[in-house]
Amino acid sequence: MFSKILWLSLGGALGYWLCTELATWLLSWLTPALGIVDALLWVQLTELILLILLAFGLLQLATRQKALHALAGSVLLPLVVVVSWSGTLSLYRAELDLALTPALAQVRTVEMPPAKQLELALQWQQQQAPTAAQLYVEFASARKPYLTLHLQQPGSWTLTRHWLQLPTDPAQTSLSALGEPLELTPGNSRHSIGELFFSLHYQLAGLFKRAAQPLLIGLSIAVLALTLSGMYLLWQRWRQARRAQVSGHVLGRGPLRWHLAGAVLSLPWLMWFFGSALLTQYGNWQPGLIQQHSAAYYQALFPQPQPSAATKASVMTANTPDLAKLLNTPGWPVAKVQLDLATGTWLLTELPAWPQTAPYQLRQQTLNAQLQVLPQADYWHSAPWALRNLGYAAHQSLYAGPAIRALLAFGGVLAVLMLCGAAESHGRKQRWWLFAVLRALTSGFMLATLLLMLLNAVMPQSSTALLTQLGLCWAFCAVVLIGWTCWQYRLQR
Repeated sequence: MFSKILWLSLGGALGYWLCTELATWLLSWLTPALGIVDALLWVQLTELILLILLAFGLLQLATRQKALHALAGSVLLPLVVVVSWSGTLSLYRAELDLALTPALAQVRTVEMPPAKQLELALQWQQQQAPTAAQLYVEFASARKPYLTLHLQQPGSWTLTRHWLQLPTDPAQTSLSALGEPLELTPGNSRHSIGELFFSLHYQLAGLFKRAAQPLLIGLSIAVLALTLSGMYLLWQRWRQARRAQVSGHVLGRGPLRWHLAGAVLSLPWLMWFFGSALLTQYGNWQPGLIQQHSAAYYQALFPQPQPSAATKASVMTANTPDLAKLLNTPGWPVAKVQLDLATGTWLLTELPAWPQTAPYQLRQQTLNAQLQVLPQADYWHSAPWALRNLGYAAHQSLYAGPAIRALLAFGGVLAVLMLCGAAESHGRKQRWWLFAVLRALTSGFMLATLLLMLLNAVMPQSSTALLTQLGLCWAFCAVVLIGWTCWQYRLQR
């Protein structure tokens, strides 16, 4: 068995090398015709499809496909559970933050036009951080009834985030801070329960730093291949039962039935989210592909704004445009505003309003201080970038109302239960300590997140970092599950 795994691993490494070489050749061939951005995106899509087919093909070539499916699944199982369950919880990260963050306990909902919110945010920035270079405003909404303000100082890579309460009294003209300002360094936004789960899902909480992104991409490819392999194995199982005219139990018994039934029910969820996860990584992986074109690629993705005659001081005084007119210029509702205080340029991001507007294309528009629309980069109008936006919006669930969000969360719960069923089914065939470890790493993580939320609801003022709290909860749940498994085996004897 292990010799076959070795040969399959060598075949996978060879196949990956061939895919990379093909991608490099294809990129050099397409770049003159399509431009570096479109060429890279199409090449990456082609390579992703080839890698999924390669992984599925290797599973199909195995003579003991069922055993290999179980072994590969067991190795990846803990990481898949962490990513899937944290992603499911992230669907309600705004609600979790509102319920479990002490600073937001006293927030009050206030109906206020976006233009007035922006005016108050600009006044607050002038009073509290007049030297800021970038200002990022997220308007209060039904799910987040507080104004979120990010400030970036000149030459700094970190953002300072402020949660601000809108004035509840019409006579008031100032914002009040909710809690202390927080420094958000790149890859570190773990300052609330909802953000912790999102950070775990999106970048493994920064624990693996730059290795997190390729690891998650490889995980998505492997999960899609295992999903296809599992469906093929289930189809074979159904065919054999039909030929043998065996009635019932096609899905097996006990945890195996739990695993197979969960796999069938959560199949759309698995394909939707792990497939869209790959689409969101357009342009963000395989940096070796763009070594020769990196300058042109990043210039196309992030075009530098043209220098403006307006100075920072004049932008905030005489040249500040009519804010109501600014927000009405695009012709669609604005959810977020980013202001470059050095050049006086405004970047407006659309408020998702599905089904009134397309759920996958969040429009953006850049204006100068004179409300002149600045041209967008060409890649925004390209077909591959529209496909990337489709994956991004589908994965982030930006368009989801309460009912759709609940449906997506239900699919996530089914998928995680299916994974835990796999741990139970495969683990019971192994030695007790292997079974105990599988339980501790899968079901233990789910229990740890619930315990973390319970502890923060009861003791919200803990000084321990949330990631440390989660680790301690996971260790506690792991010890309990390992002890329970040992006790079960003793009873069986």
